[in-house]
Amino acid sequence: MNHDVRNLPLSQDLLNYYRERLERCEHDYKEALEKIDAIRIPHDDAHRVAWEAHKRAEEVASLQKALSDAELALFDEKRAFLKLLAENDELKGKYLVMEVELTPIYEAKLTARSVQELKDWKKIRYLLKIAPCPEPETTYFREKLDKRLVKVSRGKEERMEGMDKGEGIGMGNLDQRDMIIMEDEIEALKLTVTSLRTQLEEQGRAYETTVAALKRDRQTQIDEEKARREHESQRISELLEKLQKLRALCRENIRELLHTKKASHAYEKKLVEEKAALLEDLRSTGSQLAVERDKAESAERTIESRVTKKQETLVGDLRSQLGKYEKELHTAKSKCEEIEKTFKKKVDYLQSRLSAITSSYTALKRRRDYEIEGFTNDILILRKQLKVLERSILKYAPLEDKELVLLNLAKETGERVGKISSELHGLKAKVYATEEEVRSLKY
Repeated sequence: MNHDVRNLPLSQDLLNYYRERLERCEHDYKEALEKIDAIRIPHDDAHRVAWEAHKRAEEVASLQKALSDAELALFDEKRAFLKLLAENDELKGKYLVMEVELTPIYEAKLTARSVQELKDWKKIRYLLKIAPCPEPETTYFREKLDKRLVKVSRGKEERMEGMDKGEGIGMGNLDQRDMIIMEDEIEALKLTVTSLRTQLEEQGRAYETTVAALKRDRQTQIDEEKARREHESQRISELLEKLQKLRALCRENIRELLHTKKASHAYEKKLVEEKAALLEDLRSTGSQLAVERDKAESAERTIESRVTKKQETLVGDLRSQLGKYEKELHTAKSKCEEIEKTFKKKVDYLQSRLSAITSSYTALKRRRDYEIEGFTNDILILRKQLKVLERSILKYAPLEDKELVLLNLAKETGERVGKISSELHGLKAKVYATEEEVRSLKY
């Protein structure tokens, strides 16, 4: 059956079916590509963010390493500084011992000096006493060294005074000098011991700070390693969950795909069978269609003959009506042209009349303005004359006739003012009448 169906000749319906099927497959493929692109964008963003976080973690680790290296360098610098301080203290102690050892040699040489040299030394000591003290230095020695120097200088001064008086140096002075030297050596040794103790204390503090810093670095590294392991374990668990979900989704998709393939195969088989039945129906209906087509052609011929007769009669009637309507249109056009000519003449006449009226209106308006200006000037002149007359009357007229003259002048001026106002009202009425005429002509 399937072999027979496959060997059937291709029809237009079958081609349309396969064309629609191809279009549907292309549409599904495009939708799948769009979904993949939509999923790719957030995946790329997540990958970029994870990579940036990894780079930031590497930068933090490098900065922590640099910080630990800087702390180690600082500890080395402290150790070198303490070493230099110890060497400085050792050199100071050696200098004090050498000074103590050289004092008797200096005193032996002092006995053979002359009186002038002794006077010079006295002057130098006096000047040194007067001079201000130098600025204090930061050392590990105590202030008792100044006492030692004072004792030695006092012994020297006493011996110099004895030499000035002619006395010699006795055994008591030598014993006192030896005692002072021994005390100075003891003080120097004590100072060296105290300096060494301070150095040991500072070294102990430095070592304690280094140990604390190393412990802190160790604790930070342990915390970081713990956090990293937790993050990695959490990441592994998340990835495992995603893997399980993807596997489950893949199984479901495969199951659905197999189900859809099975359904599609069954549907295709059903469609092929239906198409075979439809092709058989198509063959049977083809013969019927040929018979019906012959009948339709004969019917169309009869209908066309009838329609052509009716069309010819209708065309004749329409042509007669069209001639009648054309004559009516010609007469209407001639009437319209005559009416347009008459209206055009009337419009030209009215426009000329309007221009004449507007020119007369402007002349009347200008005349009215001039008359108003003249009347105002006359009123001002009359007022001035009235004031002059009043002054002259008040100056030259007798006292009895003053009121009568004033009343007469007021009466005359009132009459003149009334006359002028009536003339103004008449001019205004004329102007308003001309304006009304112009407006009526415009409209």
